[in-house]
Amino acid sequence: MAIFRQLSLGAKAALAAGTVFVSMVVSRSYLAESLEFRAWRCLFRLQLALFANSLMLLGSIYIWRSTVSNLRHSPAAESACFQLWKMIVAAFLALAHSSFFTMIFLVAEEPYLFSLVAYTCLGAYVIMLCFLCVLSGMEQAYQLLAWRAGRAVGSLDKTRKLALRPALVVVVTTVLSVVGLLNAAQPPAVTTVEVPMHRLHPSMNTLKIVLLSDIHLGPTVGRTKMDMFVRMVNTLEPDVTVIVGDLCDSEASVLRTAVAPLGQLRSRLGTYFVTGNHEYYTSDVSNWFALLMSLNVQPLHNENVRISATGAHSEDDDWICLAGVDDIEANILHYTGHGMDLEKALEGCSPDHPTILLAHQPLAAKRALQARPDINLILSGHTHAGQIFPLNVAAYLLNPFFAGLYQVAESTFVYNATQRTFQIDYHHNRFLKDGQPFRYISGSIHYFRVPRFYWKDRLLKMKMAGLNAIQTYVAWNFHELQPGQYNFSGDHDVEHFIQLAHELGLLVILRPGPYICAEWDMGGLPAWLLEKKSIVLRSSDPDYLAAVDKWLGVLLPKMRPLLYKNGGPIITVQVENEYGSYYSCDYDYLRFLQKRFHDHLGEDVLLFTTDGLNERFLQCGALQGLYATVDFNAGTNLTAAFMLQRSLEPRGPLINSEFYTGWLDHWGQHHSTVNPKAVAFTLHDMLALGANVNMYMFIGGTNFAYWNGANTPYQPQPTSYDYDAPLSEAGDLTEKYFALRDIIQKFAKIPEGPIPPSTPKFAYGKVALKKLKTVEDALNILCPSGPIKSVYPLTFIDVKQYFGFVLYRTTLPEDCSNPTPLSSPSNGVHDRAYVSVNGVAQGVLERESVLTLNITGKAGATLDLLVENMGRVNYGPSINDFKGLVSNLTLDSEILTDWEIFPLDMEDAVRSDLGTWDGRDSGYHTKARAHSPPTYALPTFYVGNFTIPSGISDLPQDTFIQFPGWTKGQVWINGFNLGRYWPVRGPQMTLFVPLHILVTSTPNTVVVLELERAPCQDSGPELCTVEFVDKPVFRTVQADRHAN
Repeated sequence: MAIFRQLSLGAKAALAAGTVFVSMVVSRSYLAESLEFRAWRCLFRLQLALFANSLMLLGSIYIWRSTVSNLRHSPAAESACFQLWKMIVAAFLALAHSSFFTMIFLVAEEPYLFSLVAYTCLGAYVIMLCFLCVLSGMEQAYQLLAWRAGRAVGSLDKTRKLALRPALVVVVTTVLSVVGLLNAAQPPAVTTVEVPMHRLHPSMNTLKIVLLSDIHLGPTVGRTKMDMFVRMVNTLEPDVTVIVGDLCDSEASVLRTAVAPLGQLRSRLGTYFVTGNHEYYTSDVSNWFALLMSLNVQPLHNENVRISATGAHSEDDDWICLAGVDDIEANILHYTGHGMDLEKALEGCSPDHPTILLAHQPLAAKRALQARPDINLILSGHTHAGQIFPLNVAAYLLNPFFAGLYQVAESTFVYNATQRTFQIDYHHNRFLKDGQPFRYISGSIHYFRVPRFYWKDRLLKMKMAGLNAIQTYVAWNFHELQPGQYNFSGDHDVEHFIQLAHELGLLVILRPGPYICAEWDMGGLPAWLLEKKSIVLRSSDPDYLAAVDKWLGVLLPKMRPLLYKNGGPIITVQVENEYGSYYSCDYDYLRFLQKRFHDHLGEDVLLFTTDGLNERFLQCGALQGLYATVDFNAGTNLTAAFMLQRSLEPRGPLINSEFYTGWLDHWGQHHSTVNPKAVAFTLHDMLALGANVNMYMFIGGTNFAYWNGANTPYQPQPTSYDYDAPLSEAGDLTEKYFALRDIIQKFAKIPEGPIPPSTPKFAYGKVALKKLKTVEDALNILCPSGPIKSVYPLTFIDVKQYFGFVLYRTTLPEDCSNPTPLSSPSNGVHDRAYVSVNGVAQGVLERESVLTLNITGKAGATLDLLVENMGRVNYGPSINDFKGLVSNLTLDSEILTDWEIFPLDMEDAVRSDLGTWDGRDSGYHTKARAHSPPTYALPTFYVGNFTIPSGISDLPQDTFIQFPGWTKGQVWINGFNLGRYWPVRGPQMTLFVPLHILVTSTPNTVVVLELERAPCQDSGPELCTVEFVDKPVFRTVQADRHAN
């Protein structure tokens, strides 16, 4: 006893650990048969906890000395703060030690708060102990090197040195612990790996196995998380699910309700389980086997099962052998009836059929391959995918297989659960996906331009072209039309769109802006930002940053679970868009975005920028920490283009983020086309250079409703965003699609199977329309709240009308018997005003082109201007594009005042019962109406119906609507706003009508708002008809720009 008292505290702790270990051996070897099983099991688990704690005691003594004892001689040792510090360290160590006892005494369906705190302290304890050891080792090495060099070792003041070490240790431990907690809060990662299998029957070629490992149900994981795991697995629709050990950390009876969700696993060919080391620490393996079998989970206890495409236990010849071995910990613990028995596990497996072995520990996998090198695939776990810092260092050194897929022989693989990673390999100028070289071949698709009904069809066609990724923008204004009102459902469900791409095996390059350009209204920025008239968009203007900050706080948390590292498909995220071509060149703004993206998505997310081939663009658009990429079109000098990228990124992958497959259109111009051979030729050369390519666009889609953008000088884009892309606006396969597919298959494997065909189109023929009401006559329906009165005209933003139309009304202050100029001297009509006096159409004022119009009328007559927002500028310095009458109008040089302003709600009016429109003329205009001049008529609604036979199984089908004889306007079908038509300008002559808006159960309703002149007039014999055809029509119309 005297000798024991003379031992140091550390020696006593080591002796205690040895004593407990010996008692464990004794109880396992000699008491197992003499004690009642439950008593023996409790004794063993208690011994295990005591053994762990006695080992931890050695570390606790070291931590106490480093953070408390060494400070006893400092001047602050007697202070209250030091006494409080001692209590904190003592409580911290006590909680860490208590963690092992919670596995025995504090386990339930959901984790106790005490258990979570105790295990958090245990993690911090391990970090702190490792850091102290590293710090001490560095000090000793420094002193040794200094001694060998014959130099005196300088030191800090003793008091400062004593205080510096614990302070540094606490800071590092706290930071790493917080990082660990944030990582633990993330959903489990889903990694997809394709493994070639020797001798696999063709019927099993697409066998999908979901591997679960290291769940550790017990003190820190409960039923809620188990529910989440099961939902994630079921979403993957596996053929087989395997649980490769360490499922539990406590007894089956205690965790019965927590593990119950496993019974909801839907695996077509079964769910299987093998033990890990932690199952044997529970000493309750037999009860766990029984519980799992009741949940339709089959334990493989050194046994195997034959699995074929038709089911388990098959006698057909197309089977694989799925075998499982007990964990090698059972051999070490001498667990009765258990232990790794490879020969028994593989009994009945044939060398003529593939063999898959489940073995929890990588060391067991190594032993299995040494004994049976004919095994085709081993699935294991145990290393937690290298995520538990700093224990992952030991896991890497002690295990022959750490994380990921290992090819051991030509037809033999070992897969250990791995953490998904996507990063840049600067040394080899490439990407690494899960540690393997990777190059993306991508195509752009905008979910907001393609109806949700067709998302899967378009994505599948892109995949079958050989693409392994897609790129999409996120349009802020598409989701937040009104401030603080968010829409992420239906066609706005970007999360579902990204998940759908994931399910189809496509990666995603996300471009969330906040500015996107994209030939989309205001470049994706919401118009309500302009309510602050002095706001400077795309800059560090405080009002702009506040709105962006709020939006990113809504969007990016939705994207975080979809990142590749978190099991989703998003591999890279763009910050802003072509910012170098914007005049502000505000690096503070880019730094703000960079920080917010990291705050919401994590520090390790791969962020990039995109700019055009201009040195200034790249200088203003790039920022350290954001990988700089370029964009250019077919026929570009590739050497010069990528050399420009190399001027900012000397190392890393070559990337063309926007390789233009076509180009955009404007009203009144030629339909843009690009030769397929030119696009294919440049694509070939880029791929031959090893470059990563995104083709913009792969499918353009449609600017439904009012969503098109515009360029300057003011040129609005049409409803069609066909872009001459490989897939047409309607998703049809084109010559360009097959030309690009032929190039891609020279560099990448093309998926097997048929390409989804172009969707069938149907020509429903002509539909007669009847005149319903003029806009003036329908004001009480279109603006039921009445007008807003103002001395001077207000903009759309002022009256909170962000899209569509606003009617401005005043009276003529003087007699205009002779034609009198009505003018917009400051180009104040944005964008087109349809002018009438006392119900007589006078003509059109148009932005930048028709600034003066001669009108006639008597003093006091009603002057109406129906102003159309034709789409906000989406590119350049003029994106703060106000709409309506943005400056005063003059009549014969006199400013017009006293306006009534009617914001028109076209959408609700069109969706309402059109039959109620009859007999409800507006009370705002009652004067007699003269005939309009032959060139123009009042803006008027027309309506018609057509029926699609319900007995034909293939109907409805996609179609196109054209407007013979019509001039310009808007069209709705069954309340869905298809967009603008303008056949007298072109080039778009038809509008795409997707089948999902058509019905066969009732007549389909067509509503047309003709703004200038319909083919039928009140006194004319012509019929007003639109026609549904089966092909799109683009045609350049040679007409006077100012005439229509």
